[in-house]
Amino acid sequence: MSNEDKDIPVTQEENEIKKEKARDIPIHKLDMRRLIELDACTRCGECLLWCPVYDQDAKEGVIPRRKVIDFLKIARSQQGFLAKIMKSDRVGESMKRLLASVFRYSEVSDADVEEFVKNLYECSTCGQCEVVCPAHIDTVNLWEDLRRLIVRAEYGPLEPQKALRKSVKAFDNPWQQPRAGRTKWSRRAKKDGLIQNEPRYIKKTKGKVLLFLGCTASYDVNVKQVAINTVNVLEALDIDYGVLGKDEKCCGSVLLRMGDPEYERLFMENINQFNMLNIGTLISSCAGCFKTIRQDYPKVGKLNFEVLHTVEFLARLLEEGKLAFPNPVNKTVTYHDPCHLGRATGGFDAPRIIMNAIPGLKLKEMPRNREYSRCCGAGGGLKAGYPDIQNKMAQRRIQEAEDTGAEELVSCCPFCFQGLNVGVMARNSPLAMKDMSSLVAESLLGYDIFEKAAKDAEEKAAARAKAKAEKDAAKAKAKAEKKAAKAEKEVAKVEEETA
Repeated sequence: MSNEDKDIPVTQEENEIKKEKARDIPIHKLDMRRLIELDACTRCGECLLWCPVYDQDAKEGVIPRRKVIDFLKIARSQQGFLAKIMKSDRVGESMKRLLASVFRYSEVSDADVEEFVKNLYECSTCGQCEVVCPAHIDTVNLWEDLRRLIVRAEYGPLEPQKALRKSVKAFDNPWQQPRAGRTKWSRRAKKDGLIQNEPRYIKKTKGKVLLFLGCTASYDVNVKQVAINTVNVLEALDIDYGVLGKDEKCCGSVLLRMGDPEYERLFMENINQFNMLNIGTLISSCAGCFKTIRQDYPKVGKLNFEVLHTVEFLARLLEEGKLAFPNPVNKTVTYHDPCHLGRATGGFDAPRIIMNAIPGLKLKEMPRNREYSRCCGAGGGLKAGYPDIQNKMAQRRIQEAEDTGAEELVSCCPFCFQGLNVGVMARNSPLAMKDMSSLVAESLLGYDIFEKAAKDAEEKAAARAKAKAEKDAAKAKAKAEKKAAKAEKEVAKVEEETA
């Protein structure tokens, strides 16, 4: 550094900028494909027209194209050619100032990165922007990779999302529930007459089909119909299946979507456990678990079995003639394509094959369906980080469903069930939220198991009330007769004394 440079005074504003200097983002961790995708964005704005988050929070920062622009600004400020010159001790301060003035260079501050992080996490990673992107940028994986960089630099996830992350690591589920509580739903379901027997434990039965229930269906009582109806369907079809019970762990989707690199550890633990079971097929009624195990697990370790969503498994049985629907289900329904089953894995046909095969069932599609299905907002950590935005997204989807005139809104994911239910309650909607498994179970069994259980419970309660009333009446009658006999005895005694 020259004497001239030493004599140049540093302003208070420059000192403040230095104090706010952002921590380095490990951009070198991005592979070449992601770097090319960042450069491939044409800034056309097509994503703006389709983004379900922007639809509810119209600010520039959340648009996919803006995320790309802002991240590239951070990257160039920290790792670009000019940035390296500005960080070099071999270049004088006066030259740095001249270059900064000429090339409009400014070092990104902590506040700049934090603003980018907020926008990066205000996203459900639904993949709609990828579908409409003219440059075919793999946006979902791009956002998830950027989130991992952000977490490595200790900028993410957002504070409200940290509880989910911590819970998965401490309890193997995102809902801060004890591991022992994972099988509580089945014990309660049997007691309430919703299932005849608790699901088979695969490590004992050595079944060939593993039913991976997932955390939401296991712990959230509001979506218990998913697990219960799925078990009833498999039992009715006499499938050689089993569950892991208390040994089941979170699939790890929460960690992956929010950028926590520890997802790989959880993936490998699950892969090793699954591979040791000698199963032929793993099925899941949760679109999020299904997508994670089918698409993301193989990037970490090899699977020695096939992975299907439950509706894909049932559609295959239907096509093979091993499944028939004997009882009509006379309802009009509309269907919500889950992002992870639909856009992520292309599972658009199986749910519709099932619904079209059920006699009496009428499907009325929403205008935005299949690859253009509007996201409910429950995924990608959005619900935890931005509950108000998720609520608005769910209400928007519920409005679309109501406009079809359907009685029920059907989906194939407990996470969507949970997310859409927020909209149903917020709008006080007449729509009933149902999982696909409920329609299948109703056609196979000839009745809705929950309605039957409620009716049976009501009849039992009425029978108990009647028996109690009869018992009370008998007691009252006996008491009255005893009282009358006593009175007669006293009268007889008086007459005898006066005679």
